[in-house]
Amino acid sequence: MTTATRANPLSYLTDQLNDLKAKGTHFKLRVLEDEQAPVCTFDGKKVINIASNNYLGLTSHPKLREAALEATRRYGVSFSPASRQTRVRCRRCWARTILSSPMR
Repeated sequence: MTTATRANPLSYLTDQLNDLKAKGTHFKLRVLEDEQAPVCTFDGKKVINIASNNYLGLTSHPKLREAALEATRRYGVSFSPASRQTRVRCRRCWARTILSSPMR
């Protein structure tokens, strides 16, 4: 083990990133700046979003948003394994909202 590796055990990642950049294969993660929609903003540019799993348009549906807020108010935001019962309750709440939606 080199001295540099002992000082920073993740230093090898810098070498790997530099190698990817030199080869032109470094991937820069694009940042979504507004809500997920058919047209949205990535890195300051309006683009057609064809890489979304929002094909039903539910990420911005008002009833689903309200159900998510209500579930958060009631159960909190932790979804650790210790809160499995809470997760099941949230999913049931969301399912009721979706199934009662006129868009269904």
